[in-house]
Amino acid sequence: MGEETSHVEKQLSGVHRSAVLLIQPHSWTSRQSQLPVLTIKTTYSKAAMLSLPAGRHVFCLHAHGTLGYHIHLCSKTQFILGDEETIMPYLTKESVRFTEQALAIFRTLSSMVACFSDEQKLPSLRETLEETHCPHSISSSTGKWKHQKVFNSAVYHMVCEALGRKLTSREHFALQALTGDPSLLASDPEISALTSDTKPSEMWEDSEPTDKEIQAAIILQAAFRGHLVRGRLNALKPGTKENLHASKILSDMWLKIQSDADKHAAILLRYIINNSEKKGELYSCLQDESTRITFADYSVSFQGTAHSWGLVFREVLLVPEEMLLVLRVFSPVPNCCLHVVNNDTGEEVEMLPHVYKPNKLGYTFVAEVIKPDIPAGYAKWRMRLISSKEPLPKLSRETPVSTFSVKEFQDYYIPNNKNLICRYCVQVMTDVLGTIQFETSDPHVLIRLSVLDKEKEVAGNIGMGFVVLPVFFFLANKRQNSLDPSCADENKEITSFYQDTHQQRDGTHNAAIRSDISSDHSQDHKYVVQAKIHCGNWNLDESQLAFVHMLQEMNKNEMRVFKHEDLKSSSTISTSSHDGNKPDTQKTSRKGEGDKQKGKPAAFPKSGPKQDTRLDVTKPNWILRVVTDQTKLECLEVKKDTERADQIRSIKKAWETAEPGRSEKAFQSCFRFLKQVLHKESNDATSDESKDIAPSSSDPDTHVSPSDVKMTIASSLCRIDNSHLIRHQKDSPEPMDSDREEARQKDHFEKIQNYRLARENLLERYKQKMLEKYELKKHHLEVYENMLVASEKLSDDCKQFCSSLMALTKKEPEEKPALKEAELAVLKKTLTPAGVNPPKKHAKRGEKE
Repeated sequence: MGEETSHVEKQLSGVHRSAVLLIQPHSWTSRQSQLPVLTIKTTYSKAAMLSLPAGRHVFCLHAHGTLGYHIHLCSKTQFILGDEETIMPYLTKESVRFTEQALAIFRTLSSMVACFSDEQKLPSLRETLEETHCPHSISSSTGKWKHQKVFNSAVYHMVCEALGRKLTSREHFALQALTGDPSLLASDPEISALTSDTKPSEMWEDSEPTDKEIQAAIILQAAFRGHLVRGRLNALKPGTKENLHASKILSDMWLKIQSDADKHAAILLRYIINNSEKKGELYSCLQDESTRITFADYSVSFQGTAHSWGLVFREVLLVPEEMLLVLRVFSPVPNCCLHVVNNDTGEEVEMLPHVYKPNKLGYTFVAEVIKPDIPAGYAKWRMRLISSKEPLPKLSRETPVSTFSVKEFQDYYIPNNKNLICRYCVQVMTDVLGTIQFETSDPHVLIRLSVLDKEKEVAGNIGMGFVVLPVFFFLANKRQNSLDPSCADENKEITSFYQDTHQQRDGTHNAAIRSDISSDHSQDHKYVVQAKIHCGNWNLDESQLAFVHMLQEMNKNEMRVFKHEDLKSSSTISTSSHDGNKPDTQKTSRKGEGDKQKGKPAAFPKSGPKQDTRLDVTKPNWILRVVTDQTKLECLEVKKDTERADQIRSIKKAWETAEPGRSEKAFQSCFRFLKQVLHKESNDATSDESKDIAPSSSDPDTHVSPSDVKMTIASSLCRIDNSHLIRHQKDSPEPMDSDREEARQKDHFEKIQNYRLARENLLERYKQKMLEKYELKKHHLEVYENMLVASEKLSDDCKQFCSSLMALTKKEPEEKPALKEAELAVLKKTLTPAGVNPPKKHAKRGEKE
């Protein structure tokens, strides 16, 4: 009785809990969550009124009730209530305010066309049209002039879209008269490009015009321009011949335009909005643009699979212009994951609302299913792209592909020093788009999956027990493309894909793309898919370790080129060959066996999709999957990387060929070394046993089995003392008490102080050396200055000495005559006696002299 009453009380308490209704603004293209505009809480029934401004609004209703709820929505205006599938198609259409604004402009323009020849109504209609299409927020004359230019181009764009062709010269003339803009052709670059495509005649291609020809052309152009301007001005005046002619042309064009007025009015207003500078200040209908969306669905049939992983969707989509995209996935299986990869950079794009920019090779969308359950009946997988503007991204091909070719490889894990799990070589005959997935039986192993090109990593990803490379382009070698005619059609498809990707762009950009593609194809590629333990280890228990050791021994036996049982036969062959008999038949048979052994895969463990059921899932194992399109199955080959093992085998065979019996000699040499080691470290009994185990090299008929070799090596290694190479660790950790911590800090402080003292001493020495260098430099400068002073004094003395010499040399010619006269006078005095006069003749002769 007590349990029943408690149950009833719980029900009653649940009844008295209040139900909640939240009405919240909703947007598919915005990340921000807005506050509710209305909240209703009640335990029974409650009503509330929500007043909304004019415009289109989208709300999301969140209702919660313990036992149930019932909602009534009433409104004076028409509204739509439903789920996303019901609401979203209505939001792709233009809002009511947008349609009304567009039709108002279109109707005024149509009235102006109808009354284009009426002199009384045309001026007022022009003013009405200007008031209708020109926003009230634009008040300056410059702003109105710019807006009028945009409107004129919008009218031209609408007429071209309605007629579906380029306009003739008469139609251009009529539109110029309608808009009152003589420069309508020059205002739009697309329109002006139509008149610039004319080519000169053949007679003017290679000749340069003269000055007279240039002057004549200028006169003709001015006259023709004046004629056109006068004609356009006359067309603006109602009643003139040109006006009547333009009115007739406009009436003929407007019959087709008015047949779908809503569409063409929307085109006109949308062009004005997209090409105006200040969009937010144009019209009130722009407030409804936040609720306008456009979407596209891409759906494929879901292929149920019994494996733990499957690929559902993989397609390349081309983005024509920069836009915000939101991705929604509807899958019959909950464990579905979507990847978006930028094909130009190889980077994965975040799945939140993201701004996608145009690129060369587009974006690849990849959907994978983890541990899929086979859905009941016919199921569909669907991806929806949501944006705020058109055009949306398009597929690189017409229809998406839902069937893929999967190459699956499974094998046991064998530990090694490099932490490698597996390596597989990939060869392609043509460019192939692939998806690579790898998983291990242990979900806690951190794996790095990589793609190497000539041993250089070109792509990689890290995962815990499960890792995926969503997209990778395997590029074929140029020589393979030219030699393999079977994949020529595949190459044409790839080339056409790149061409279709950029057929809307200019020729220069296309040439650059083609050069990039050709440069990629001209390289030689050597791809290897490698899985490696990124960090940590793959933990194995005792039974798994025993199984792994068995696999390692089997791999070692497979790596042996010459078995121990064949050593005797090889030695006899070498003996017979030394005797002069050439065993041609035996050589050819062994060569055939070697070739078979080289091309034959290992007996155990085997890799490949056929061996999945034979593997024991309780043992450590891994699975590698390479997924391609069904059409590219024959152009892709994946096989185990045995290059290193083949090199070792070939080296061993080359050694044995160059020196027959080398394997036997190495085997016997190993035993002789072990015999010496055991003889030193064991007693006489063990030495006798070792003699029995290790036969002498003189007896060629006695041989030892490989198991005895392993036992002997293991026993010898166990006796080697390597304790000095092992770092010993205490059994239990010891806590760090305050004394030890204080001693440790003191030791660190002493080290720091010693370092500081050493540093200060070094700095002092450095300063002393610098001072000594400064003093030496100062002494050198003083010596140099003294030398300069001495040299200057010496030069002055030299100059004085030279000047004195020059003065003496100048005085010598002047003093010579005086000296001669003085000498003659002295001679005369000495030759004539006193009181005696010299004869007159002699005196006269002396005077003459």
